[in-house]
Amino acid sequence: MKLFKKLFTATVISLIVILIAGIIYILQFKEEPPAIKEQKKETKQIETKKAIKLKGEKSNLFIPKPARKRQVAIIVDDIGNDINPVRELLKVNADLTFAVLPFQTHTREAAEMFHKAKREILLHLPMEPVSYPNEKPGEGALFTDMNDEEIIFQLKKNIAAVPYISGVNNHMGSKFMEDEKELVLIFNELKKRKLFFVDSRTSVDTKAVAAADRVGLKIAERKIFLDKDRDYNKIYNNLINITKNDDISPVIAIGHPYPETIRAIKDAMKVLRDNGVSIVPVSKIVTRKKS
Repeated sequence: MKLFKKLFTATVISLIVILIAGIIYILQFKEEPPAIKEQKKETKQIETKKAIKLKGEKSNLFIPKPARKRQVAIIVDDIGNDINPVRELLKVNADLTFAVLPFQTHTREAAEMFHKAKREILLHLPMEPVSYPNEKPGEGALFTDMNDEEIIFQLKKNIAAVPYISGVNNHMGSKFMEDEKELVLIFNELKKRKLFFVDSRTSVDTKAVAAADRVGLKIAERKIFLDKDRDYNKIYNNLINITKNDDISPVIAIGHPYPETIRAIKDAMKVLRDNGVSIVPVSKIVTRKKS
């Protein structure tokens, strides 16, 4: 009898334990009320968005800003008198542009060398300066007292003297560049030949842009004059200052084949490149500034 009671008690206890365990198991998997479930979902979405935003903000701290790029064309004028500067300039690892004078001792030879090296060539067109006759622009010069036929005839001869040109810029010409009528005459001829013009800005009263607008000729203007003073440090600083300007629009600089200028250009190249300056043929900038 006593044994029966013990077995009965043990059975009842076991049943109670199994029942409690079953209830706990069911409660664990019971679906939450919709309101609670939705609230948890919204909380999770907010936490996810915060995590994504925080991740992005942290990432930005490590992503360097892209370097600002600036296109600069460097034109070396007055080429043709001496071949030695040509050889030195061709050692510069950059797309310099060369303006070659007509009818000089080494005009054609220099143009051939530049063409072989795939450098851009301009006709450096001699024009009458205000200071004439004290300063002479040289053979092939255009003068304001020429008639239209004489100007066009001389222009064609000058173009023929310098092969492989893609454009023209003025040599001297502080007086001629102030004569809009004569410039329109010249620019019409250049347009027919699909050439562009770069105003060297030898006169503050230049009419080049106005004449180009009338004709529809592609044109650009010199912004920086590198070697007004033939001093290496000044020329070098003129080049380096390009990197310090907040304005990143394309710019044209003009220099001459002086030893000081050649050395400064060579020495400044790495600094210019490291600061996001790209040396380009002048035609790339002229295209951007077409009228």
